[in-house]
Amino acid sequence: MKTLALSLLLPVIVGPVTFVAMQALKRLSAWVDAQSPTVKRFAVALIAFGLTLAGKLTGVDIPCEPDANCLAALDQDAVKAVVGAALAFGLHSLKNATKPPKDA
Repeated sequence: MKTLALSLLLPVIVGPVTFVAMQALKRLSAWVDAQSPTVKRFAVALIAFGLTLAGKLTGVDIPCEPDANCLAALDQDAVKAVVGAALAFGLHSLKNATKPPKDA
């Protein structure tokens, strides 16, 4: 019975939470776009460090060990996510490269 109730309530909860999260991301995106490239680079490094630390503190194992082949530990979904992110980054860079310079 718990599983049925959870499966019915989960979409009702996830929908509004997703909407609120996307609105916050839009506002954050506008703020990030206004920052200098140096600030953006430091932000990426801090986010990567923070996520790694959060995983460590919560006990989530990072599948790569020093002597292991890290790529062998990735599943198909993780590889798709990385490729998708790389494509998005590349397209964003291409879009910015083709923009005419702003007049000062």
